[in-house]
Amino acid sequence: MDHSVHGAKSILLATYLASTSKTGELRKLFGSSAWNSAATTSQALNVLLKFVPETAEPSSYLPLVFDIAYSRLDETDDSENLADLLPDEIRLLDDDTATTVGDKLLSDGMASVDFYESDPQLTIASWVFERIYSIDSSFGLLELIDAIVSADVSEPLPGTVLQWRDGVLRPLQLFYVYYPIATDKESYRLQEYTSTNPQLIIKHFLQYTTAQTINRDVAMIVTPYLHYIDTVSADRIKPWNNFYEWLVVTAATNFQIIIELAKNWNGPDGDSSALIDYVSTIIASCYQCSEASSEYFEAMHILQKRGTYVLNLADIIPVDDDDQFIETQMASYSDADSAFKFPDCPLYQATQSNLYLLDQLITSAAMISVYVPTSLQSIAKLRFFAPHQAQLQFLLRVVRGNSKEYAYRDDSNWRTLRSGSRWLKNKGYVLSKLSDADIENAFLSALLDFGRISLVREIYIDPIHPPLEMDDIETHVLNSFREHYDGASNCNATRGSLKTASQVLHLIYPSMLKTEKLEKAELLLKATHELSKYSLILVQGVPLSPLQIRINNNPEQIMSQLLQSNEKAYLQVDEMVSITKNLVIGLDTSLDVLQGIEFRVIRMCIYAALAAEDFNVAYDYCMNKLWSHADVINAFDQDLLWQVFFAAGRYVSPNAPSLSPSPGFQAAPQTQMMVLQLNNRIKYLRLQMELLSRALDICPERHMFEILNIWQDFELQVAQFTAK
Repeated sequence: MDHSVHGAKSILLATYLASTSKTGELRKLFGSSAWNSAATTSQALNVLLKFVPETAEPSSYLPLVFDIAYSRLDETDDSENLADLLPDEIRLLDDDTATTVGDKLLSDGMASVDFYESDPQLTIASWVFERIYSIDSSFGLLELIDAIVSADVSEPLPGTVLQWRDGVLRPLQLFYVYYPIATDKESYRLQEYTSTNPQLIIKHFLQYTTAQTINRDVAMIVTPYLHYIDTVSADRIKPWNNFYEWLVVTAATNFQIIIELAKNWNGPDGDSSALIDYVSTIIASCYQCSEASSEYFEAMHILQKRGTYVLNLADIIPVDDDDQFIETQMASYSDADSAFKFPDCPLYQATQSNLYLLDQLITSAAMISVYVPTSLQSIAKLRFFAPHQAQLQFLLRVVRGNSKEYAYRDDSNWRTLRSGSRWLKNKGYVLSKLSDADIENAFLSALLDFGRISLVREIYIDPIHPPLEMDDIETHVLNSFREHYDGASNCNATRGSLKTASQVLHLIYPSMLKTEKLEKAELLLKATHELSKYSLILVQGVPLSPLQIRINNNPEQIMSQLLQSNEKAYLQVDEMVSITKNLVIGLDTSLDVLQGIEFRVIRMCIYAALAAEDFNVAYDYCMNKLWSHADVINAFDQDLLWQVFFAAGRYVSPNAPSLSPSPGFQAAPQTQMMVLQLNNRIKYLRLQMELLSRALDICPERHMFEILNIWQDFELQVAQFTAK
């Protein structure tokens, strides 16, 4: 059997020497005629790639890789010495078996490398990368990989390897140093850091970053990585856009990161295009921020100024555009949400006009958020997409705020808000679809509703040329009057909400304007105040309020309950009539109700007097007040008229003395007191007969017999007494 190194045995010997890290002997083998006749240069590289232990010192085998790549191995023909290196398990193999085993060893595994005779640097770089990725796949230990790219060898590694080291490996090492927690998480393989979408890698690198670490992470991790991607990318891409995308997305949830970065980082060095894109990112990040507090708006102002500064650093100044052009571009979007996508939104273009617009909108958002917290993007949508009605509704929200806030808003605050709203329309253009009248109407309505009477007078009443027409002012006065009227807890017009209602009404009535509507409001106010003097409950268990009066909307029923609840109220018949008339007019009840209202109120007072056993007042009202209405009332009231006279005429006081003695009664001598009582009784009988006579004059024929019987009974009683 031939024990020399030849053919396939030279390959097996190479794998043996490589696996035992005997690179000196391996160098001799690769330079021998036995190897050159049995194997190729590529196979030599693959033996080193596959069989040198991962833990071997790179400085022991990298020089050999260099010499193979540059074809500068010394040729040797020391067959006897090489034969001495053969281990028995190789020496004893026959040639066929050795060939089979050798072929299998070299074909095992995915890693392989080619020899580029015309490009040694490419050969070395290919071998190093295959070695790195193989180690990473087997062990994932960056220390072993770092040893390769940092090996102390006489010749430098290829530039592509060094670029990879500085742009991928070093950032990755620092990532694990800065965030040890990441070592326990699933991560990308090394090869994926160059093949995966850079946007995903950026997201991976910055997943733990904070406002305190963002500047360090960008300088030490992101910048080297993106510089490497820019260097090795075959496509004409903008690698920094991957980072900018991350910034804009992050701005929506963690704007502090953007603030800290933009305050300290001037963007990529030496890349004007990337600088311009960075300014666009700053602008977009502001619009994406959902915060609406003063500290964030102050930070946005700082970022806007930083954007202007960075834009001036760029060698290429972009073509600026005007506001009208921006308006046209924004109007091309069908809906507001799609308009603010990065990087397409016209507002994000790095132009001086866009930076100026950003400053205006930040100022607008800060101004508005004092009253209604509103994000910058919402303000931009309000300006570019909101129709007139939406802008008006938003203004009303700002002006009216919430009830707690109004409790602390003084006249100075109101003036500031009014001037600010006018600025938002005329300078900031956020409310550009509104008219001056829209703004003044909103403010007048709010000022009236919240009782700022002196300020209303100052702005809308006293000026020679007020900002609103008197018709508009009247409308607001009436609306506010109703609000305060309905909101009052009692009917006294000298305190509470009803006092405010009175003050609102008397801003213009009667000194400046007299109209039917204002007159009705005045009469309603007057009647309501008069009712406060009496005890009256319309809803069981609830004190009387103006709103109950307006909801009830039945003045006669209100008066009826008042007379029932107040024992002596019937004595104030003229006041009762006046209150009822004022309620009818003030509540805007049908004018048909007003006809005969005086008659019906007097009638109610008569019944109240009878219930109070006050016949004299009842008689007086019948004869001196009620009878005068007989010729002017309608048929329905005519039917009521005779009934009133009939009720008063047949009335008998429970305390009246009897004129007819009971059976078996023995008459006693009449005393002076008894005579006086009987005379009074006769007097009342004659008055009642007079009332019954009036009832007979106007009653329907079917009731005459009933009335006449009572009249005759009274006549008989009078006759009996007179006969005595």
